[in-house]
Amino acid sequence: MSGMTLDAAVEPADHGLSMRRLQVADRWLGAAMFALLQPWRWWRVLRGTQRNNGDVLLLKFWGIGSLQLLTPAVAALRRRHPTQRLVFLTLAENEAFARALGVFDEVRTLDVKVSSGPVGWTRLVWRILRLVRQLRAARYASVYDFEFFTRFSAFVTLVCGAPDSHGFSAPGVWRGGFHQRTTPFNRYWHVARNFRALAGGETGSDVRIEEVAPCPIDDAARQRLQVRLETALVSSPLVVVNANAGRLSLERRWPAARFAELARRLADEDGATVVLIGAPSERNYVAAVRALIGEVRHGCVLDWSGALPFDEFLALLAQADAVVSNDSGPMHLAAGMGTPTIGLFGPETPVLYGPLGPRAHALWKPVVCSPCINVHNNKQVTCWRGTPECLTGISSDEVLAETRVLLAGGVLQPAIALPRRSGLRVLPGHRVSAL
Repeated sequence: MSGMTLDAAVEPADHGLSMRRLQVADRWLGAAMFALLQPWRWWRVLRGTQRNNGDVLLLKFWGIGSLQLLTPAVAALRRRHPTQRLVFLTLAENEAFARALGVFDEVRTLDVKVSSGPVGWTRLVWRILRLVRQLRAARYASVYDFEFFTRFSAFVTLVCGAPDSHGFSAPGVWRGGFHQRTTPFNRYWHVARNFRALAGGETGSDVRIEEVAPCPIDDAARQRLQVRLETALVSSPLVVVNANAGRLSLERRWPAARFAELARRLADEDGATVVLIGAPSERNYVAAVRALIGEVRHGCVLDWSGALPFDEFLALLAQADAVVSNDSGPMHLAAGMGTPTIGLFGPETPVLYGPLGPRAHALWKPVVCSPCINVHNNKQVTCWRGTPECLTGISSDEVLAETRVLLAGGVLQPAIALPRRSGLRVLPGHRVSAL
C-alpha cells in the first residue's frame, strides 16, 4: 500500500455497475434518448393537456438522506393534492427507509444492481422497460421529479404519460424539455427548501426544523437493539460514528485515520462506547478504520457495519448520545430524529446540505476551492489538489471538542452568521468569502 492512502486503497465492494458508469450512461445515452424522444414531446404539446384524475407520482432515485429532506415537500403536496394518493418511486436500495418514513401512500422501486457487461446492461434495460409499462398503465395525473438534473428521471417523467409534470431547471442544463412546469434550482437555498418550492410550497423563508418529519422507530426494533446493546456490555455515553459517505461522492469522507483517532480518544478518555456503522458494501472500509483504532484501554469500540437490520439501525441512531458522520444519509436521518449530530463537510456545502435537526450541527473548514461538488453535474468531482484539504484541515481535536459539547448537552453558536440558517459551525482558520 506504499504511496497510497487508506481512503484511496479501500473502497466499498462493487456489486455490479459502478456509480461512475451509471452517471456516464445518464449523460451520454440520456442525451441520445432525448434526441430520439423529441417527436413524442412535440406530439404531446400539439395534442394539448388531457385531464387525468389518477395518483401523483414522486421521483427521487439517488441519496437516502434526500428522502429525509423531502418530507417538507411531501407535506406541501398533501396540501396541494388533498384527495390524491402520493406514490413514490425510488431505487430498491432506498425502499426500507422510504417505507419506514410513513409519508407515502405507496412505494415503488427500480433495482439498478446488475452485473457489469452486456448481460448486466441488457437486464437493466429490461427492468426499465418493464417499469415504463407499469407506470403508463397507472395513468398518473401529475409527476414531480425531485432529481436535480439527471436525464433518466426526466425520461421517466415523459414516458409515464402524465398530463402534468414538474422538475428542476437551470441555465445550461438540458433535460429535453420533458417537464411542463419547471422550478429554478437555487444554489443558495437548502435542498429541503428547493424540494418544497418544486412541490409548490414556497413560503419565502427557510424550511423550519419542525417541518422535517422524523422517521418513526418501531418498538420491537428498539427492544431488539436493547438486547444487542446489553449483550455487548455497552456503557454510556453511546457515540455512533459513520466514516462512510455513500458511493455517489466518496470524496466527502473525512480521513479514516482521523475517525480512528476520534473513536480511540472517545473510548480511552471519555469511557464512551463507539459504534462504527456502514452498509454491507462498506464493511471493508469500516474494518480498516477499526484496525487503525487498535486496542482501547477504557470504553469499547464496536464494528456493526452491515450487521444491523435496517429497523435496528434506525433505532441505534435514535438512541445514540451523539452521532458523528460525514455528509451522508445517516447524518440526515440522525438529525431528523433529534439526535445530537455533527456533520463533517468539505467538498459539499452545508448551505445546501447541512443537517436539519434541533441538535444538529455542520462543521466546515472551507479552502478557496470549496465547495467543488455541484448538483448541476450530478456531483461528479475530482479534487484538483489531489488531497481534499477542506477535509484534512479539520483536526481530530476540533471534532472531539465539538462532540464533547454535544455529549455535555451544550449548544454550539455559529462562528459565522449565515442568513436564515442555524446550526452551521465554521471552524476557525479559514474565512468564508462567499456562499
